[in-house]
Parts: sequence; C-alpha cells; structure tokens
Amino acid sequence: MAVAPALLTRRAVVLAKLEATYNTYLAPSTSLDGVLVEAPDFSADMSILTRDFARNDLSPLPISVGRKLAKMSFTVELRSNNKTTGLNVDAPVIARLFQACGYSLNANAAAWASPVYDTGDEANPVTFVTGGSQTNTDLIAYYVTVSLAGVSATARFTITSDTAGEGSGPTAVTSGASFTVGTKGLTITPTFTGSLVLGQQWVVWALPIANSLAPLSASFPSLSLAMYLDGVQHTISGALGTFSIDAQAGQYAKAKFEFTGQYIAPTDVALVNPAFERALPAQVQLARLNIANYSAIVNAFTYTQGNTIVPRPDMNGTDGYNGVRITGRKPEGGIDPEATLVATHDFWGRMSASTRMPFQWRAGNVAGNTVWFLAPNTQYMKMTYKDRSGLRVYDAGLAFSRINGDDEVLMLFA
Repeated sequence: MAVAPALLTRRAVVLAKLEATYNTYLAPSTSLDGVLVEAPDFSADMSILTRDFARNDLSPLPISVGRKLAKMSFTVELRSNNKTTGLNVDAPVIARLFQACGYSLNANAAAWASPVYDTGDEANPVTFVTGGSQTNTDLIAYYVTVSLAGVSATARFTITSDTAGEGSGPTAVTSGASFTVGTKGLTITPTFTGSLVLGQQWVVWALPIANSLAPLSASFPSLSLAMYLDGVQHTISGALGTFSIDAQAGQYAKAKFEFTGQYIAPTDVALVNPAFERALPAQVQLARLNIANYSAIVNAFTYTQGNTIVPRPDMNGTDGYNGVRITGRKPEGGIDPEATLVATHDFWGRMSASTRMPFQWRAGNVAGNTVWFLAPNTQYMKMTYKDRSGLRVYDAGLAFSRINGDDEVLMLFA
C-alpha cells in the first residue's frame, strides 16, 4: 500500500499582490509577486457558536462555526531591490507588504527634502518652505538652532549635521527670505513675526533618490496573499496587517508581518517556483543611528507598528462581515544604548521632561540596498539599566508620535 506523502515545513512559498478592488482576490503572479519568507504560518480565527438550550440531559449540543477570519504571518529580510531610480515600478516587493499595513508608497526620482520639523513646543512658531536644487546622493540631517535671539534680520541660525562639512556658524535669518542649508543645494525659507527665542530648534532631512513609505489614516491598500505549504494552497483576500522590525549590530534586519483577511477554503495545489528578488540583505553596520543629534552606541533596534485590525460586521457580507479595517495604530520601539554621563546625553532628564527628539537609523549603506527609518517626534517612554557583557547599557523604550499628522515615521528604500 502506498504511503501518503508528508508535507515538509521547509517547502513553502508566499506570493503577495496589491488588490485593484478591496477584498476581491487578485491571483498573484509567480514571475512578479514572490516573497522570500521564513517561518510562514496560516491560521483561522473562527467564531464558535454554542447552543446552550434547556433539555432533559446535560450532554452538549452540536456547535456551529460562524465568522471565519484568515491570518498569515511570516518574516522577511529588510532590504531594498538593488534599484536606484526611485520609481515605484522598481520598489522592492516588501514595499507592498508595508502598504497593506497602512502606508502609502511614493516615488522620488530626484533628491528631495523632508518638511522642516520643530523639535518641541515653539515659543514663537515659524513656518518653513523647502526649496533649492539638491545634489545629495545620501541622506543628510540638518539641525537648525536659534543661536542668537531677535527679530527678523537680527536673529541667527546655526546649522549642525551628522554629516561632516554640512554644518555652518551663526548666520542672520530674515523672515520670508531663503536660507541655504549645507552644501548640497537645499534651501529653507522661514516665515515668522516677533522675536525668535534662543535655543529653538528644527530638523530637516535632505533625502536621496528613493521610494518612500509614509503612514496613512484612510484608503488603505490591501493584499491578495497565496501561501503554498508544500501541497496545500491557502489564500486570503482583503488582507491588512501589522508588522515589527528587529535589527541587531552585525546581523541583517528582519521584519515580521501578520495579516488578517477574508477566509477562503484551502485547496490542494502543487508548489510553485516564483522568481524571487536576488539582492542580498545588508549587514546592520554604519547605521548612522542618531537621536537628538546624539550618536548613541547601540546593539539593537526594535519597532512595532501596533495596528489595531478589526472585522467590519455586515449581515450582507460573507460570514457576516465586510472585510477588515485598520482602526488605530500605536507605534513603539526600543534601543539598548550604552549608558553615558548625564552631560553627554541626559537619558533620564529627557524622559522625565517628555522631550521630543528626531530619530534616524538605517539598514545597509550601499545605494540601491539601503532602508532608512526616520521619526521626527520621538520620546523616551521607559528606561532601565541592564548588563551587556560587563557594559552598563540602557533598555530604552521609544514612542513615535505625530507632528502634523501621518508623519510619525518615514521609511525610504534608497
């Protein structure tokens, strides 16, 4: 008698395709939509309908299965696609996974700039417009600080940067007049009334050619997912998700995704052989991790998107619901910097004062295979000591929050 074939855990394939219409399954292509994953998993969240009616015995009645949600999870390498055009057609496959977690994908085929973000409550609010003809090929952070208080044409800006040669000494600033920042062609034009206050500070990033991802609060893109577990095919339509990032020095960074969508009955389908992206993941090195213009010595960075995903009840829908929705997010993260003197960087003081700080970090350092993570409004939300091979370090929790809305995080594939 023939022995039934065993299904092997290492034989699995995942395909992911953005949907044209929400919750309408769009079959992914093996030539375009393959995602190289580890630890792929499928589960079903089924509502069990019990029937607890009075009768002449204590035996249970048969149950009924009601609402059925499908879930898929897997881990991918956090890497780009060896492309340097900044066009969305060259964006890595992982970008569509982030899109289905509540992000918009944007093309930037020339060097560009972030908004000018304030780093706290401004004593005298200033609005900025960025401009100029930029020539930078890498990201540059500029910290703009009022080094001499005063009115227009009297006040002075001093520029500091994490990039050598991009800072400048005190320079007069005039409301409504452009102000050159650094040496790569970026200009900013401040507009204000009254007097600027000593110590006011802003940050602006000069950004390279890149695909960028920014948070959304509506009109979320959704995925059709196909997971082949050896000989069984599971599919999900209308998939929305959440994710976490884990990066450690000397390793390669990973992102773990968890998607929820419409349950579709599995079928027996032979494994497919997709064309995966061939770029190798970059080691986490030369990461230019920087918080509040302080280059901390850090071993690990973590990030959790914290999306809340709920079914949308609808008696007209299949299984009594009309897909799922992202109804909130609570992004958090953490770093484990070496402890240092208060005079060097006051971790405790900044946490107790709820200080808001710009944060940056990257995986990879070669054009075409670099992923940047920027957060202009970051706060320490917990702080404890721990030991790392005899070194005293912090376990520092990070909270990421809005400035103008949908801007707590910006990711780049550069």
